[in-house]
Order: sequence, then C-alpha cells, then structure tokens
Amino acid sequence: MLPIDYPAIPLSFVAGPAVLANVCAILQDRVNIRHAHSVDQWRSLQSLRAGQGGKAARLYSDTDAAVALSGRRVRLQLRATELLTLGTCSFGVTSLLSLGWSILANAEINRSAALFSVSTIFCASVGLLILMTVALTVIQESASARALMRVHFLSSPSQAEAAGDQP
Repeated sequence: MLPIDYPAIPLSFVAGPAVLANVCAILQDRVNIRHAHSVDQWRSLQSLRAGQGGKAARLYSDTDAAVALSGRRVRLQLRATELLTLGTCSFGVTSLLSLGWSILANAEINRSAALFSVSTIFCASVGLLILMTVALTVIQESASARALMRVHFLSSPSQAEAAGDQP
C-alpha cells in the first residue's frame, strides 16, 4: 500500500476535478439552451396575459398559472446556470491545488503540501455540494415543466395530432 504522501497520489486528484469542471461547463451549455426556449415561452405567455392574444390563448386553460410556472422555470434555470459556473470554478481551482500539492509533495515540502491537500479536499467538497444543489434545482425546474404541461389543453401527443399540430 502506498503512503498518503506518495507524490503520484495528488496527480490522480487532478484528473477527476478537471473532468468534473468540463461536465459542469457542458451542463451549463445545455441549461442555457433550455433557458433560451423558456424565456421565449415566458414572453409569449406574457403577451397573452397582456391581451395580445395569439396561439397560446388556445393552448392553456389558466394563463396566469402558465405565466407563473414559466417564470419559475426561468428563475430556476438561471440559478442552475449560476451554480454550474461556481462548480466549474471550484473544480478548476481544485485541479490547480492538486497540481500544487503534487509538486510540493514531490519536492518533499511537507507543511505546504499538507496545506494544499486540505485546500484541495475542501474545494472538491464545495464543488460536489454545488453539483448536488444543481441536481435539486434541475429536479425542481422539471417539476415546474410538468406542472406547465398539466395546464396545457393539448397535453397528450394524440390530442396534439388531432388538433393538427406536429409533435
């Protein structure tokens, strides 16, 4: 068994956070795409509420509830985007700290290496906590999307096809 201060061990901590930082960035891109569609939907519903009519008037049973749910989705997506940005930064800092830890451990500067190891573990823990919060936020946003579908008149594919809409 290798001792904990073995110089190659901190290098294994560089790869994990680097991959997680990339995952956060990719997820952030996907949330931004969903956010753009949600903002368009929210604007459409706002125009409906203002009395400008349009296609949405025929689609939702309760436009006030639809506007509220759509606004909630937009806010949750913004929160997820902000958290994913923080997660990317946290995992990026973790990777850099791991690299510093490896260099100091290899140079046998034990006090500084110990400080870097504690900092690395702390930043990685913060990043994982942020990812768990993002997961909960996305679950809440999905619940809002499902609730929005429930106030939609054409909530099933067969009803949409009967009305002449393409899925």
